[in-house]
Amino acid sequence: MKTNILKIAFLTILGLGLITYITAPSPKKIEVAQGELNLAVLPKELMIVGSQKPVDINSIIKKNIKNLLIVVNHDSIAVMKDLKKYAQDIDFNPILVANISAAPWFIKKWVIPSKMEELNKDSQMVMIYDEDGMMQHILNVTNNDKTHFVAFIINLDGTISKVYEGDVKADALEGSMNEEEIEEFIIDFISNI
Repeated sequence: MKTNILKIAFLTILGLGLITYITAPSPKKIEVAQGELNLAVLPKELMIVGSQKPVDINSIIKKNIKNLLIVVNHDSIAVMKDLKKYAQDIDFNPILVANISAAPWFIKKWVIPSKMEELNKDSQMVMIYDEDGMMQHILNVTNNDKTHFVAFIINLDGTISKVYEGDVKADALEGSMNEEEIEEFIIDFISNI
C-alpha cells in the first residue's frame, strides 16, 4: 500500500515537472548592435503595466524633453515609484522599467502583473513590463539584485546615456524604508543625475 502511494506521488511530481518543462516558453535570443545606445535600438512596441496590448514606444517617450529611464527590480520598484511624488520640479519624463526577467515564468504570468499594477497605481508614471528581459539586455543591465536600479537619460537627440547606478535599502518592498527615508533617497538620487 505504501509503495503504491509513493509511486503515485513520484509519478505526479514527475508529471508536473514534465508539464512545466514542456509548456514553459523558450528564451528569446536578442541581438543588439554594439556601439552607441539610441532610440533606434529600443523595441518599437512595449508592454506597460495596466495595458493588455503592446504600446507604441513613441507614446511613452516624449520628444520635447529628456526622458529618464529607470530599470528597477523588486525593492527598487517600491522606492522609485514615488519619484514624481517627491521630486515634483523635475524637467524630464520619468519611465520605470520593471526588470522581472529573472522571475520564474509562472510567477511572471500569475503574480507579478497584479503586483505591478498595485505598486504603480498612484505613481503617475509609465511602468514598462520587461517580462522577457529585452530592455535589460539592450541597456546592458547585468545586475538583477532586488535592491539594484540603473538610470538612463534619453537625450533630445535620441542618444541614451547611463547616468546613475545604485541600490535601495534591502526589503524596501516590505516596508524597511519609511516615507521620510524614501523622500530623502529620491531627492539625493535626483541631485546626482
